Amino acid sequence: MRAQDLDVAKQNETFESRDLFKRAEMQIQRQGYDEARLLLEEALKIVPINPVYISHLGLCIGMDGNLPEGERICREAIKLAPKDPILYVNLGRILLEMGKRQEARAEFTHAYRLDNTNAPAALELSRMGIRRPPVIPFLHRNHPLNIYLGRLRHRWLYLKRPNWKKL
Repeated sequence: MRAQDLDVAKQNETFESRDLFKRAEMQIQRQGYDEARLLLEEALKIVPINPVYISHLGLCIGMDGNLPEGERICREAIKLAPKDPILYVNLGRILLEMGKRQEARAEFTHAYRLDNTNAPAALELSRMGIRRPPVIPFLHRNHPLNIYLGRLRHRWLYLKRPNWKKL
């Protein structure tokens, strides 16, 4: 889709579609994904090509249990507007739900690099936490020895500082 088409889609946005989207966002914050999906489908009937609406719909579908379909829809929305950071945040949330932490971190980081004032991307990155370097640096972090020694290091740090956050 060309940039002109996206501009036309934003021009065709109505008060009603924006209102439906805002209500859907509130439902998403409350984890009412089914209700939000219905609201977004109504908004997309008014404005059929809106990448933000499509991405949020993908998030709702994914969080409702159909993760592969939600991921596919979010990736389609990114193709429509590759410079919009919220689209990457939505994709990252689905990837995180699928257990793909490394890919999710990459999406959140990409969103944050596009707009370093993007609060959702910063929030998701802070929730994921900072990863320490592997205990044995010349082995990959997924090597069983690094995993085992990393867990021991974590427990040792926790015993050293009992008021420290336990994972």
